[in-house]
Amino acid sequence: MAINLTAAEMKELEEQTKSDAKVIMSFYEWYDWFRQSLRDDTVACRLALRKQRDVLQEIYEGKVALYVQEVRKDYRVRLLNLKRLPSGPRFNTKSGIRVRSKAEKIIADFLFEKKLRFEYKPILDLDGYYVMPDFRLTEHDVYLEHFGREDPAYLQSAQSKLERYRQANVHLVWTSATDEPDIEEVLTRKLREAGVPI
Repeated sequence: MAINLTAAEMKELEEQTKSDAKVIMSFYEWYDWFRQSLRDDTVACRLALRKQRDVLQEIYEGKVALYVQEVRKDYRVRLLNLKRLPSGPRFNTKSGIRVRSKAEKIIADFLFEKKLRFEYKPILDLDGYYVMPDFRLTEHDVYLEHFGREDPAYLQSAQSKLERYRQANVHLVWTSATDEPDIEEVLTRKLREAGVPI
């Protein structure tokens, strides 16, 4: 069965690729390497950008292949992806990705500063129930969720989601609206408890 990506899906995968920590960090890693070898900022920058384009293309093709594979398995992946497009991210982060809330911006900036590679809003299959956690620490396979509201319906939905994570044995770190004043300290503590070196 051939899966043709829509323009919106292609754009979303391109945005995911551009915001992938591996792509962002590849420029700095290559720039540092070329700068040490050549001792010329301009040439090092151009060569690093060229290498970053190669990494971007490779990751984009991988994301497309994975997305097509997921859509073949279950059409709900496509529905979830399309569902999240209209209310797109609004806040810029230090890593260059855009996120939906100020709390997510603080978390993304914290992860970037701690040099923890992450993916924003990945699609996760919890035994046939698809969710989009806020972040996934790619090198540790730990997911992060921030539950930023306190109204009863939202809290009930959050509890249900946490139960699904628990049943699926997902390695999850979560924070809530009450953690926001000290969110960086709370994240540091919870990530260390989850075995993530900070």
